[in-house]
Amino acid sequence: MHQGSTWFVIFSLSAILAFQIWVTVRLRRTPIFDPPQKSAQTKLIWLVPLIGAAIVFAVLVGEEQHERRHDDKGQSS
Repeated sequence: MHQGSTWFVIFSLSAILAFQIWVTVRLRRTPIFDPPQKSAQTKLIWLVPLIGAAIVFAVLVGEEQHERRHDDKGQSS
Protein backbone atom coordinates (compact mmCIF):
# COMPACT_ATOMS: atom_id res chain seq x y z
CA MET A 1 0.00 0.00 0.00
CA HIS A 2 1.22 3.50 -0.84
CA GLN A 3 2.26 5.61 2.17
CA GLY A 4 -0.33 8.28 1.35
CA SER A 5 -3.04 5.63 1.24
CA THR A 6 -1.93 4.27 4.58
CA TRP A 7 -2.21 7.68 6.21
CA PHE A 8 -5.63 8.21 4.65
CA VAL A 9 -6.88 4.89 6.07
CA ILE A 10 -5.41 5.65 9.50
CA PHE A 11 -6.96 9.14 9.51
CA SER A 12 -10.34 7.81 8.33
CA LEU A 13 -10.47 5.09 10.96
CA SER A 14 -9.40 7.55 13.65
CA ALA A 15 -12.12 9.99 12.59
CA ILE A 16 -14.77 7.25 12.66
CA LEU A 17 -13.60 6.10 16.10
CA ALA A 18 -13.64 9.67 17.42
CA PHE A 19 -17.18 10.22 16.04
CA GLN A 20 -18.41 7.02 17.65
CA ILE A 21 -16.88 7.94 21.01
CA TRP A 22 -18.34 11.47 20.80
CA VAL A 23 -21.85 10.18 19.99
CA THR A 24 -21.61 7.60 22.79
CA VAL A 25 -20.64 10.28 25.33
CA ARG A 26 -23.44 12.60 24.16
CA LEU A 27 -25.94 9.74 24.38
CA ARG A 28 -24.83 8.72 27.87
CA ARG A 29 -25.06 12.30 29.18
CA THR A 30 -28.50 13.13 27.83
CA PRO A 31 -31.46 12.92 30.20
CA ILE A 32 -33.88 12.36 27.31
CA PHE A 33 -33.58 8.57 27.07
CA ASP A 34 -34.06 5.87 29.72
CA PRO A 35 -31.13 3.56 30.62
CA PRO A 36 -32.48 0.62 28.54
CA GLN A 37 -32.81 2.91 25.50
CA LYS A 38 -29.29 4.23 26.04
CA SER A 39 -27.97 0.69 26.28
CA ALA A 40 -29.67 -0.38 23.03
CA GLN A 41 -28.47 2.72 21.20
CA THR A 42 -24.91 2.25 22.49
CA LYS A 43 -24.96 -1.30 21.10
CA LEU A 44 -26.15 0.07 17.75
CA ILE A 45 -23.29 2.59 17.70
CA TRP A 46 -20.62 -0.05 18.28
CA LEU A 47 -22.09 -3.06 16.46
CA VAL A 48 -22.83 -1.13 13.25
CA PRO A 49 -19.84 1.21 12.95
CA LEU A 50 -20.38 4.67 11.46
CA ILE A 51 -23.94 3.95 10.25
CA GLY A 52 -25.15 3.14 13.76
CA ALA A 53 -23.48 6.24 15.17
CA ALA A 54 -24.98 8.39 12.41
CA ILE A 55 -28.48 7.01 13.11
CA VAL A 56 -28.19 7.53 16.86
CA PHE A 57 -26.77 11.03 16.33
CA ALA A 58 -29.69 11.96 14.05
CA VAL A 59 -32.25 10.65 16.55
CA LEU A 60 -30.49 12.38 19.45
CA VAL A 61 -30.39 15.74 17.69
CA GLY A 62 -34.05 15.42 16.65
CA GLU A 63 -35.14 14.57 20.19
CA GLU A 64 -33.09 17.42 21.67
CA GLN A 65 -34.71 19.87 19.23
CA HIS A 66 -38.16 18.50 20.08
CA GLU A 67 -37.43 18.89 23.81
CA ARG A 68 -36.23 22.47 23.30
CA ARG A 69 -39.35 23.39 21.33
CA HIS A 70 -41.53 21.73 23.97
CA ASP A 71 -39.72 23.58 26.78
CA ASP A 72 -40.01 26.92 24.95
CA LYS A 73 -43.77 26.49 24.51
CA GLY A 74 -44.18 25.56 28.18
CA GLN A 75 -42.30 28.63 29.39
CA SER A 76 -44.14 31.12 27.20
CA SER A 77 -47.60 29.96 28.35
